[in-house]
Amino acid sequence: MITVKTEIPVYGGYTIARGDEGIVFVRGALPGETVRAVVSEKKKDYSVAAVSQVLEPSDMRVEPFCGHFGDCGGCHLQHASYEGQVAMKNAIIEDCFKRIAGIEAGPDAPLTGPDTRYRHRAQFKVSADGRIGFFRMGTRDVVPVSECPLLAGPVNEALEKIRRIPEEGREPIGGAGEIHITCGYQHVPEAGGCQCGPEAGERGGGGDEGGLFGQGLQAAPGLSALIKGRGFDEALGSAYAEAGFDTVFFGDGSYRGRGFVTLDLAAFKYSVSPLSFFQSNWRLNLHAVDAVKEFLGPLSDGVLLDIYSGGGNFSIPFAPSAGKIICVEENASSVKDAIRNLEINRIKNMKVIKSPFEKASLASKNKSIDAVIVDPPRPGLSREAAKKLLELQPEKLLYISCNPATLARDVKKLLEKYKVRSVRLVDFFPHTYHMEVLCLLARI
Repeated sequence: MITVKTEIPVYGGYTIARGDEGIVFVRGALPGETVRAVVSEKKKDYSVAAVSQVLEPSDMRVEPFCGHFGDCGGCHLQHASYEGQVAMKNAIIEDCFKRIAGIEAGPDAPLTGPDTRYRHRAQFKVSADGRIGFFRMGTRDVVPVSECPLLAGPVNEALEKIRRIPEEGREPIGGAGEIHITCGYQHVPEAGGCQCGPEAGERGGGGDEGGLFGQGLQAAPGLSALIKGRGFDEALGSAYAEAGFDTVFFGDGSYRGRGFVTLDLAAFKYSVSPLSFFQSNWRLNLHAVDAVKEFLGPLSDGVLLDIYSGGGNFSIPFAPSAGKIICVEENASSVKDAIRNLEINRIKNMKVIKSPFEKASLASKNKSIDAVIVDPPRPGLSREAAKKLLELQPEKLLYISCNPATLARDVKKLLEKYKVRSVRLVDFFPHTYHMEVLCLLARI
């Protein structure tokens, strides 16, 4: 047991403290607190500990609103006010740019939204004995969760329907594995506001003040499930269909139903398979799309390159203004989604290249790329990818990152030819340490 005074927040849900044994990464503490903590891991240069008692609390400390918090590993920051969470994430971004990239980059005003009922997709773990929930922090033990306040109403309702399947004599998954549930999103002009199930609006950390969240957007009835750890099972597929699922994918790639759900994306329809990545906080994603369009500005007849493009979430909205859009994506399911989205929306000026970005043939066919959107996975850009971006030399480069440390590392490489114009937090994941960052770079 140690007693320490915490200092600054760091990525991963920790706060740094300095004790008699050196640097300590403390989980469960907030900046400026005095806490007693239990050391769980000792390294040569630092220790890892978890709070056991708060002696002097921070002004931002609040009572967690979910009874599973601290047991379930899905949330990390419910003990902090939502405003405090945003402030900590901004501080982490600023520190990463200063410490890793070597530049001052104070974040602009963050993009936020409601801090509950925001997730349109969830990955539920299933234990060998049929318990459905989330992993306990740092373990593979499943904590049963009957209802999660971060999930949109239809996802929670779908989970309850799945729980009832065993009452009909069938297991919900047939052994240990995962169930991924996704619900659609649609625009309903006659609605008075955003309603993701009857619980929507119980909490509202970010507010919206008449923005997109007040324009009649609501959860759509379309539901899909991905059942990992199980091959095709007609009887199980029928059970899910009876529970209201339009699509049921199995771990072997087979499926029953439509194969995707549909969401509204500005003036377009956006379809996504359960096998593909998409932003689960769809309401805030619409704000982020607007921010991307504002950052890059009108492209007139210019060429937009979207790297790690997924199904075209950020590039499709540019279709009316850009002369040409090139999407580069290597995930087969995402490529299939992107092609389907082009067909659904009758987009003619956009093409999809299935390839790793490092191997994609671009320069010889497109001598002038005006703007680039790059949205890499958590590890960031490879050395070859960063080099290729510098060779392309677009006028504007928008880097979308889910890891501020790798973002700052990659930006440092790009400073050879670019200058940071804007850095902005998009808080897609309230009550967790996860974050998204928009970084606009302009060619020097």
